[in-house]
Amino acid sequence: MLNNMKVVVYYLVLLVFIALLTGFLLQPHPDGMSMNAMISISLLLVVYVVAMSLVGEGKSVDEREIAHRYSANRIALIAGTIVLSVGVLYQLFTHNLDYWLLTGLIVINLAKILSLIYSNYRH
Repeated sequence: MLNNMKVVVYYLVLLVFIALLTGFLLQPHPDGMSMNAMISISLLLVVYVVAMSLVGEGKSVDEREIAHRYSANRIALIAGTIVLSVGVLYQLFTHNLDYWLLTGLIVINLAKILSLIYSNYRH
C-alpha cells in the first residue's frame, strides 16, 4: 500500500513539473529566459530527476512486481534512446548538432552494455 502511494506521489510530481515547465516555455520571451526562470526550471528538473529515479525502487514483493518493474525500465530505456536518436538525427540534418544529445545517447547505451557485462560476471 505504501509503495503504491509513493508511485502516485512521484507521478504527481511529474505532472506538476510538466505543467510548470510548459508554463515557462509558453511565455513569450523576446530576449530569452530571465535568470529567475532558468533557476526555477533547473530546480524543477533536479526535483523531477530525483523523484523519477526513485519510482518503484521499493522492496519487491513477488515475481509479478519484479516483471512490471523490469518492463517499465525497459520501455523507459527504449523511449529515451528513441527520443535522443531522433534529436541527434534532426540536428545532424539541420547542421547544428548539440553534443549533449549525443553524449546522453552514448551514456544510455554504455550503461546498458556495462550492466549486462557486470550481470554476466556476477551470476
